[in-house]
Amino acid sequence: MMYILPFIRLPQRAPSFHQIWLFLERNGTHLIELDVSENAVDQAKSFAEENGLILDTEPTVVSDIVYCSVKSSPELGNFFTWQETPAGTTPPREVWRSFLWASLEGTDPWNLNSLMESIQLSDSHSVYSVLSGLDLKD
Repeated sequence: MMYILPFIRLPQRAPSFHQIWLFLERNGTHLIELDVSENAVDQAKSFAEENGLILDTEPTVVSDIVYCSVKSSPELGNFFTWQETPAGTTPPREVWRSFLWASLEGTDPWNLNSLMESIQLSDSHSVYSVLSGLDLKD
C-alpha cells in the first residue's frame, strides 16, 4: 500500500511553529491511497494535475508515502476544508485539513506534536508520523 500526501506549509506565524495543511480523503480522516502498480512519483504528479494542484518541487517518497509540496494559490479555494465537512457527510470528500507543528530544536514543551500521535490517518500512520517525515527545520 502506498499513499500520496499533498501538503502546504504556510509561512510561520510564530517562531518555531509551522501551519501544515494536508490534503486527505474520507472527510479529512485518511491518507489518499495510490495504486502501486504504477510509478508512485509519476502517479502523484498525475493526481496533482488532475486535481489542479501546482507542485512546488518534485514529489519525494519516504517509506510508503509520496509527499507533494503544493503551492498555495487562489485555486485551492475550490476545495473543501475539514471544517466544512462534518463527520458523516456523504459522500465523503477529499479536503484540506490544518495542523500546527512545533519545531523547537528537538523539544516540544507543550506536547503539541505528541498529541497528534493519537490521530490516525491509516492503519500504520498517525498525523505525528506523517508530519515527522516532512523537512520542517526552521
